Amino acid sequence: MSNLSQLFDAGRFPGGVEVRPDGKAAVMTLREPENGSLRLFSLWEGVTLSFNRIDTQVWPLAQAEANNILLLNFCQKGRCEVALDDGQFAFLSQGYMAVGTQQVQEEYCYPGNLYEGIELFLDLDALSRQPYPLFQESEVSPEEIMEHLHTHRRLYLAATPPTVQTALEKLWQLRDSQELGLIKLLSARLLWEVKRQPVEASPSIRYFTRSQVAIARETREILCADLSRNHTARELAERFQVSETSLKNYFRGAFGENLSIFLREARMRRAAELLRDTELRVAEIAAQVGYENQSKFAAVFARQFGCPPLEYRRRARLD
Repeated sequence: MSNLSQLFDAGRFPGGVEVRPDGKAAVMTLREPENGSLRLFSLWEGVTLSFNRIDTQVWPLAQAEANNILLLNFCQKGRCEVALDDGQFAFLSQGYMAVGTQQVQEEYCYPGNLYEGIELFLDLDALSRQPYPLFQESEVSPEEIMEHLHTHRRLYLAATPPTVQTALEKLWQLRDSQELGLIKLLSARLLWEVKRQPVEASPSIRYFTRSQVAIARETREILCADLSRNHTARELAERFQVSETSLKNYFRGAFGENLSIFLREARMRRAAELLRDTELRVAEIAAQVGYENQSKFAAVFARQFGCPPLEYRRRARLD
């Protein structure tokens, strides 16, 4: 069994992971379909393309002996946490790409419960034994890409260049198709575009330590545990013995938005759930999500959902 086969072998996962055939593809789901799926195409021995649509915070991978794999990860939507060999973390967001052998890990974390993107897994051992003819004809090799992007030094993280993004968009349009031949051609074109791009000298990617990411995660847990409470950034910073600026930077780095926006949207999502699923009065719902003033709550809710709370409830019940 190749390194890459092990990576997607359902038998090596914890319970809840299912891999089922779907025509020329295989679909991997985690516990429930609403958590999202990976749609996998085997392009050649040692070459797998994955269309990822994920709606959960954590997605496991069967690590086992899955070594010496070059992974190209292109984020189309949401955020993906990337753990580096040196113990640091980075966050891949929409319009960014990661290339390297360091990012195949036991599980992937998606801070916002949302990730859409394309991943191309290249088993370097398998391809050295049996090169992929399409790559050869396209004058593309994983080794050239690794040398070009200096991935032997560090995982390459940078904004996705426009021509690469164009190739990605064409490929993404085939995510639900069975057009394996076209997917193979566009995958080779994608690699060709990556190889010919100039290396970004100072990529605008921030790196965080394990403890900084832990502070960001715990801050989110505190905020979401009781939405009726109004925690200040100063209070939270003092709790973790860091400056307010540092706390805000850690949080924004991990979740892609500042504390106030995150809290407001979390409160509005909870308010919408209560309006749909309970008979609570608007004033009661407002209090449960941290608003003492019902009018202020209604105004914020209307900006978020385009209608007042009671109208939202009425429409939700009609649906």
